[in-house]
Amino acid sequence: MGKRELIGSYKFDYILLVSFIILTAFGILTIYSAGAASSGIRAIEKQYIKQIYWAITGIVIFILLLFINYQKFGEYAFVIYASSILLLIITLIFGKRIRGAKSWLTIIGGFGFQPSEFVKIALIISLARFLDRIGEEIKKFKYVLLALLIIFLPIGLILLQPDFGTALVYIPIGLVMLYFGGMKYTHLISILITFGIAVTLPLMTTFSKLTQSTNLSFLQMLDDSKVVLIIALLFGVLSFISFVIFKIVKKDIIFKAANIFLIFFAGLVFSAPLGELMKPYQRERLVVFLKPTIDPFGSGYNIIQSKIAVGAGGLFGKGLMGGTQSQLGFLPEKSTDFIFSIFAEEWGFMGSFFLLAIFGLLIYRGIMIIYLTKDLFGNLVATGIVGMFLFHIIINIGMTIGVMPITGIPLPFMSYGGSFLLTCMAGASILFNVEMRRNVH
Repeated sequence: MGKRELIGSYKFDYILLVSFIILTAFGILTIYSAGAASSGIRAIEKQYIKQIYWAITGIVIFILLLFINYQKFGEYAFVIYASSILLLIITLIFGKRIRGAKSWLTIIGGFGFQPSEFVKIALIISLARFLDRIGEEIKKFKYVLLALLIIFLPIGLILLQPDFGTALVYIPIGLVMLYFGGMKYTHLISILITFGIAVTLPLMTTFSKLTQSTNLSFLQMLDDSKVVLIIALLFGVLSFISFVIFKIVKKDIIFKAANIFLIFFAGLVFSAPLGELMKPYQRERLVVFLKPTIDPFGSGYNIIQSKIAVGAGGLFGKGLMGGTQSQLGFLPEKSTDFIFSIFAEEWGFMGSFFLLAIFGLLIYRGIMIIYLTKDLFGNLVATGIVGMFLFHIIINIGMTIGVMPITGIPLPFMSYGGSFLLTCMAGASILFNVEMRRNVH
């Protein structure tokens, strides 16, 4: 456990504090290095100077949130959730389109921010409050459906922007919180299978197109959403018939068959609109990580260049601003999606190991807070925040080394971007908040 100082009746975790400060400092340094190859001093200063300003703002927000008892957030959970949904709707109407996604709002002075990042914290607080209030009732399927509605309403609005990468983060956050909130294993497994069917089907059709495989040519017909919905309807009818038979014969195996048909029905129903919402390049990025050489100069280019950068770092790296992949411009999105690739090339295996150790300390302290927090609301809030950090870390680093698909998910505290950095700082502050007040009555 980390060293703590007793401040009155509050406990302060120095390991957690030092961890995210080191990560933020590494992020600024790497962003500076990534911008060093840009033309002109203004281009160099533009990103890392902004990141310093955002980091200072984030620390101010971090300190201010510590003065608010985290239980107060629970009391205003409905207002927080409703405001976040309204903010996403406003973004869809008045938002600024950047890189194909209408996910930014611009306010006075040209200052822009990404509401979907802040909504992550709002969802965690709102879902934690809901699960805290219903308690053991979450074992009933109707309450699981209500919880899923809370989770998928913002996801749906974000998919309409469309921003698939950000929307993807909400799912593991919600499912981890549901699991710790007491949801039945069978319900969790059913949801995971349903989600798996919904995502896998459009990716399989994309893989068939990219590889032009004759063995998978039958999948092309499933690229038509109408065909998918017809097949879903057949599974729905089978589920209904099986349920009617179960009511007559009262056999468990019939009931299980009805549930299986229902899962396939739901998965295919969700697959049809998801396939329509996902852009072709997004689907291709999710597929090519399995075999980047399918499209080495298109969707597979980023993964190939990222793996070259990570491998080129060797044991001790090439030094600050010494990476060829970043300095010569081979690696795209180097200060955001692929910032770990830049860091790995410059500091090598030893530097990467140290960075992962710092992330490990951050997650370890978060897990200990979850374990030691006794009230359900605080426990679930901490679970959601740790889940958010952990998912971002795994996916971002995984995609840079080619074991995860490229989804545009940034690395906590390190990737360039004000909205995400402020969200991470706010999340860390609430995590501190739970730790500080877990023994306060």
